[in-house]
Amino acid sequence: MERVAFDKHAKAKSLRACPLFAALAPEDLSALAGVAAARVYSDGDLIFRENEAAVGFHIIVAGAVKVCRFGADGREQVVHLLGPGDACGEVPMFQGGGYPAHAVCLGPVRTLFLPREPFVALARRKVEILFSMLGVLSTRLRHLVQLVDDLSLKEVSARLAKHLLDLSARAGGIRTVELETSKAMLAGRLGTIAETLSRTLAKLKRRGIVRVHRHRVTILDPAKLQALAAGMKL
Repeated sequence: MERVAFDKHAKAKSLRACPLFAALAPEDLSALAGVAAARVYSDGDLIFRENEAAVGFHIIVAGAVKVCRFGADGREQVVHLLGPGDACGEVPMFQGGGYPAHAVCLGPVRTLFLPREPFVALARRKVEILFSMLGVLSTRLRHLVQLVDDLSLKEVSARLAKHLLDLSARAGGIRTVELETSKAMLAGRLGTIAETLSRTLAKLKRRGIVRVHRHRVTILDPAKLQALAAGMKL
Protein backbone atom coordinates (compact mmCIF):
# COMPACT_ATOMS: atom_id res chain seq x y z
CA MET A 1 0.00 0.00 0.00
CA GLU A 2 1.21 3.49 -0.85
CA ARG A 3 -0.16 6.85 0.25
CA VAL A 4 -0.37 9.37 -2.59
CA ALA A 5 -1.25 13.03 -3.03
CA PHE A 6 -4.78 13.73 -4.28
CA ASP A 7 -6.13 17.30 -4.38
CA LYS A 8 -9.32 18.10 -2.51
CA HIS A 9 -11.37 18.76 -5.66
CA ALA A 10 -10.44 15.35 -7.11
CA LYS A 11 -11.29 13.65 -3.81
CA ALA A 12 -14.69 15.36 -3.69
CA LYS A 13 -15.40 14.25 -7.29
CA SER A 14 -14.55 10.64 -6.41
CA LEU A 15 -16.73 10.77 -3.31
CA ARG A 16 -19.62 12.10 -5.42
CA ALA A 17 -19.32 8.96 -7.60
CA CYS A 18 -20.06 6.79 -4.55
CA PRO A 19 -23.81 6.13 -4.02
CA LEU A 20 -23.28 6.60 -0.27
CA PHE A 21 -22.53 10.28 -0.84
CA ALA A 22 -24.05 11.08 -4.24
CA ALA A 23 -26.88 13.17 -2.77
CA LEU A 24 -24.72 15.28 -0.44
CA ALA A 25 -24.44 19.05 -0.77
CA PRO A 26 -21.12 20.36 -2.16
CA GLU A 27 -20.06 21.73 1.24
CA ASP A 28 -20.60 18.32 2.87
CA LEU A 29 -18.59 16.59 0.13
CA SER A 30 -15.82 19.14 0.62
CA ALA A 31 -15.78 18.42 4.36
CA LEU A 32 -15.54 14.67 3.68
CA ALA A 33 -12.76 15.22 1.17
CA GLY A 34 -10.87 17.07 3.88
CA VAL A 35 -10.59 13.91 6.03
CA ALA A 36 -10.11 11.40 3.16
CA ALA A 37 -6.65 10.07 2.27
CA ALA A 38 -5.71 8.63 -1.14
CA ARG A 39 -4.12 5.18 -1.21
CA VAL A 40 -2.75 2.93 -3.96
CA TYR A 41 -2.59 -0.88 -3.82
CA SER A 42 -1.06 -3.56 -6.04
CA ASP A 43 -2.59 -6.78 -7.34
CA GLY A 44 -3.14 -9.24 -4.49
CA ASP A 45 -2.73 -6.67 -1.71
CA LEU A 46 -5.04 -6.97 1.29
CA ILE A 47 -6.84 -3.72 2.01
CA PHE A 48 -7.84 -5.24 5.33
CA ARG A 49 -7.98 -8.69 6.93
CA GLU A 50 -10.82 -10.48 8.67
CA ASN A 51 -10.92 -9.55 12.40
CA GLU A 52 -8.44 -6.69 11.91
CA ALA A 53 -9.51 -3.60 13.87
CA ALA A 54 -11.93 -1.51 11.80
CA VAL A 55 -10.16 1.84 11.83
CA GLY A 56 -11.99 3.28 8.82
CA PHE A 57 -13.46 2.44 5.43
CA HIS A 58 -12.55 2.85 1.77
CA ILE A 59 -14.20 4.24 -1.33
CA ILE A 60 -12.86 2.50 -4.43
CA VAL A 61 -11.74 5.05 -7.01
CA ALA A 62 -10.28 2.65 -9.59
CA GLY A 63 -9.83 -1.11 -9.88
CA ALA A 64 -11.66 -4.09 -8.41
CA VAL A 65 -11.77 -5.65 -4.93
CA LYS A 66 -13.22 -8.92 -3.70
CA VAL A 67 -14.57 -9.21 -0.17
CA CYS A 68 -14.32 -12.82 0.94
CA ARG A 69 -14.31 -15.23 3.86
CA PHE A 70 -12.77 -18.68 4.26
CA GLY A 71 -14.42 -21.70 5.87
CA ALA A 72 -12.72 -24.14 8.23
CA ASP A 73 -12.05 -26.38 5.20
CA GLY A 74 -10.30 -23.53 3.38
CA ARG A 75 -13.12 -22.96 0.90
CA GLU A 76 -13.51 -19.34 -0.17
CA GLN A 77 -16.88 -17.57 -0.17
CA VAL A 78 -16.89 -14.33 -2.14
CA VAL A 79 -19.31 -11.96 -0.41
CA HIS A 80 -18.95 -8.93 -2.70
CA LEU A 81 -17.13 -7.95 -5.86
CA LEU A 82 -16.59 -4.20 -5.69
CA GLY A 83 -15.55 -1.61 -8.26
CA PRO A 84 -15.26 2.17 -8.70
CA GLY A 85 -17.75 4.06 -6.56
CA ASP A 86 -18.31 1.21 -4.12
CA ALA A 87 -17.65 1.48 -0.38
CA CYS A 88 -15.59 -1.17 1.36
CA GLY A 89 -15.62 -1.83 5.13
CA GLU A 90 -18.19 0.79 6.05
CA VAL A 91 -20.46 -1.28 8.33
CA PRO A 92 -17.89 -2.51 10.89
CA MET A 93 -16.44 0.99 10.94
CA PHE A 94 -19.65 2.14 12.69
CA GLN A 95 -19.84 -0.86 14.99
CA GLY A 96 -16.23 -0.86 16.10
CA GLY A 97 -14.47 -4.18 16.53
CA GLY A 98 -13.02 -5.98 13.52
CA TYR A 99 -13.72 -6.32 9.82
CA PRO A 100 -15.89 -9.41 9.14
CA ALA A 101 -14.02 -10.48 5.98
CA HIS A 102 -10.89 -10.00 3.88
CA ALA A 103 -10.72 -7.35 1.14
CA VAL A 104 -8.33 -8.40 -1.64
CA CYS A 105 -7.23 -6.31 -4.64
CA LEU A 106 -7.85 -7.83 -8.08
CA GLY A 107 -5.22 -5.87 -9.92
CA PRO A 108 -4.05 -2.30 -9.19
CA VAL A 109 -6.52 -0.40 -6.98
CA ARG A 110 -6.86 3.23 -5.87
CA THR A 111 -9.04 4.15 -2.90
CA LEU A 112 -10.00 7.02 -0.67
CA PHE A 113 -9.62 6.02 2.97
CA LEU A 114 -11.96 7.64 5.51
CA PRO A 115 -10.57 7.13 9.04
CA ARG A 116 -13.15 6.23 11.67
CA GLU A 117 -12.69 8.93 14.30
CA PRO A 118 -12.61 12.00 11.98
CA PHE A 119 -15.47 10.57 9.91
CA VAL A 120 -17.72 9.90 12.94
CA ALA A 121 -16.94 13.34 14.36
CA LEU A 122 -17.90 14.94 11.04
CA ALA A 123 -21.08 12.84 10.74
CA ARG A 124 -22.19 13.97 14.20
CA ARG A 125 -22.00 17.56 13.02
CA LYS A 126 -23.54 16.87 9.61
CA VAL A 127 -26.26 14.22 10.03
CA GLU A 128 -27.08 14.50 6.32
CA ILE A 129 -24.08 12.27 5.74
CA LEU A 130 -25.62 9.48 7.84
CA PHE A 131 -29.05 9.77 6.19
CA SER A 132 -27.38 9.61 2.79
CA MET A 133 -25.73 6.33 3.78
CA LEU A 134 -28.82 4.59 5.21
CA GLY A 135 -30.47 3.68 1.91
CA VAL A 136 -27.33 2.16 0.42
CA LEU A 137 -26.57 0.19 3.57
CA SER A 138 -30.12 -1.19 3.54
CA THR A 139 -29.57 -2.38 -0.04
CA ARG A 140 -26.31 -4.06 1.03
CA LEU A 141 -28.19 -5.84 3.84
CA ARG A 142 -30.82 -7.14 1.41
CA HIS A 143 -28.02 -8.48 -0.79
CA LEU A 144 -26.53 -10.40 2.15
CA VAL A 145 -29.91 -11.84 3.13
CA GLN A 146 -30.40 -13.02 -0.46
CA LEU A 147 -26.90 -14.51 -0.48
CA VAL A 148 -27.60 -16.52 2.69
CA ASP A 149 -30.90 -17.69 1.22
CA ASP A 150 -29.25 -18.79 -2.04
CA LEU A 151 -26.38 -20.63 -0.34
CA SER A 152 -28.56 -22.45 2.16
CA LEU A 153 -31.62 -23.28 0.07
CA LYS A 154 -30.60 -23.44 -3.61
CA GLU A 155 -28.50 -25.86 -5.62
CA VAL A 156 -25.47 -24.70 -7.64
CA SER A 157 -27.48 -24.85 -10.87
CA ALA A 158 -30.09 -22.46 -9.41
CA ARG A 159 -27.40 -20.06 -8.15
CA LEU A 160 -25.65 -20.07 -11.53
CA ALA A 161 -28.92 -19.58 -13.43
CA LYS A 162 -29.82 -16.63 -11.23
CA HIS A 163 -26.35 -15.12 -11.70
CA LEU A 164 -26.59 -15.37 -15.50
CA LEU A 165 -30.06 -13.82 -15.48
CA ASP A 166 -28.82 -11.00 -13.24
CA LEU A 167 -25.91 -10.32 -15.63
CA SER A 168 -28.35 -10.23 -18.54
CA ALA A 169 -30.70 -7.85 -16.70
CA ARG A 170 -27.85 -5.49 -15.77
CA ALA A 171 -26.76 -5.45 -19.43
CA GLY A 172 -30.21 -4.37 -20.57
CA GLY A 173 -31.66 -7.79 -21.30
CA ILE A 174 -29.12 -8.95 -23.88
CA ARG A 175 -28.68 -12.73 -24.06
CA THR A 176 -24.89 -12.84 -24.47
CA VAL A 177 -23.06 -11.86 -21.28
CA GLU A 178 -19.49 -11.84 -19.99
CA LEU A 179 -18.76 -13.77 -16.79
CA GLU A 180 -16.47 -10.87 -15.74
CA THR A 181 -14.28 -13.04 -13.50
CA SER A 182 -12.42 -16.33 -13.64
CA LYS A 183 -14.38 -19.54 -13.06
CA ALA A 184 -12.58 -19.98 -9.74
CA MET A 185 -13.70 -16.50 -8.65
CA LEU A 186 -17.26 -17.07 -9.84
CA ALA A 187 -17.33 -20.42 -8.04
CA GLY A 188 -16.32 -18.68 -4.82
CA ARG A 189 -19.05 -16.13 -5.33
CA LEU A 190 -21.62 -18.88 -5.83
CA GLY A 191 -20.45 -20.88 -2.82
CA THR A 192 -19.02 -23.83 -4.72
CA ILE A 193 -15.75 -24.98 -6.32
CA ALA A 194 -14.49 -24.47 -9.88
CA GLU A 195 -14.91 -28.14 -10.83
CA THR A 196 -18.57 -28.19 -9.78
CA LEU A 197 -19.20 -24.92 -11.62
CA SER A 198 -17.64 -26.33 -14.80
CA ARG A 199 -19.78 -29.47 -14.58
CA THR A 200 -22.91 -27.38 -14.08
CA LEU A 201 -22.09 -25.18 -17.09
CA ALA A 202 -21.47 -28.33 -19.14
CA LYS A 203 -24.92 -29.67 -18.19
CA LEU A 204 -26.54 -26.36 -19.20
CA LYS A 205 -24.76 -26.62 -22.57
CA ARG A 206 -25.85 -30.23 -23.13
CA ARG A 207 -29.48 -29.31 -22.38
CA GLY A 208 -29.32 -26.49 -24.94
CA ILE A 209 -29.96 -23.83 -22.30
CA VAL A 210 -26.73 -21.86 -22.87
CA ARG A 211 -23.76 -21.69 -25.23
CA VAL A 212 -20.33 -21.02 -23.71
CA HIS A 213 -17.24 -19.60 -25.40
CA ARG A 214 -14.42 -18.81 -22.98
CA HIS A 215 -15.85 -16.14 -20.62
CA ARG A 216 -18.86 -15.42 -22.83
CA VAL A 217 -22.19 -17.12 -22.19
CA THR A 218 -25.17 -16.91 -24.54
CA ILE A 219 -28.58 -17.68 -23.05
CA LEU A 220 -30.40 -19.87 -25.59
CA ASP A 221 -33.47 -20.77 -23.51
CA PRO A 222 -34.37 -17.98 -21.03
CA ALA A 223 -37.54 -19.79 -19.88
CA LYS A 224 -35.63 -22.87 -18.77
CA LEU A 225 -32.99 -20.71 -17.12
CA GLN A 226 -35.74 -18.89 -15.20
CA ALA A 227 -37.18 -22.25 -14.12
CA LEU A 228 -33.76 -23.38 -12.89
CA ALA A 229 -33.30 -20.15 -10.94
CA ALA A 230 -36.68 -20.79 -9.32
CA GLY A 231 -35.60 -24.26 -8.15
CA MET A 232 -36.26 -26.67 -11.01
CA LYS A 233 -33.83 -29.61 -11.02
CA LEU A 234 -31.22 -29.66 -13.75
